Amino acid sequence: MNDSQPSAGSRRVYRMRTSQRFVWVVFLAFGVLIGVGEVYGVLSGVAQPTFLTTIFPPVFIALTAIGTLRAFSNWISLSDAEFEACTLRGKRVLPRDKVRGRRKYCDDSAEGPNVWHLVVETNDDRFPKIDIEELYQFDDYFYRWFNSLPDLDELDKYKLKTSNFGLV
Repeated sequence: MNDSQPSAGSRRVYRMRTSQRFVWVVFLAFGVLIGVGEVYGVLSGVAQPTFLTTIFPPVFIALTAIGTLRAFSNWISLSDAEFEACTLRGKRVLPRDKVRGRRKYCDDSAEGPNVWHLVVETNDDRFPKIDIEELYQFDDYFYRWFNSLPDLDELDKYKLKTSNFGLV
């Protein structure tokens, strides 16, 4: 069977890129190494505990553990019936017949590298829009599906903008 044509009833699951997972595991290992080194230094009497050396390792380990957990547990699913996003905050499901369109924007507010967001908006208020970062290993099938949705950003450019200027 052609990989670009999934069979009826199939589900495609997308996980975070391997490079993202690797980076988070390396950060977590680095944090654990720092923490073990600090604890060993204090227990052996070589170093004196300071506020920074007491607080930094556990906070760094906690933050990198959350990032690592996120990198390994988040997934996106696309099937004939629905679009799903499972994150640490929960699972959001959007039936495909409730999809209104798509948006794409770049989050350049952080000091790090820019991250593109893919948004699938709904035409039914009972379902939430799904906003995901483009950190997943998406294939051509996903991008074809996403790009086949109406581009709401483009439609907004041509939307009639009513004004109440002068009506007061």
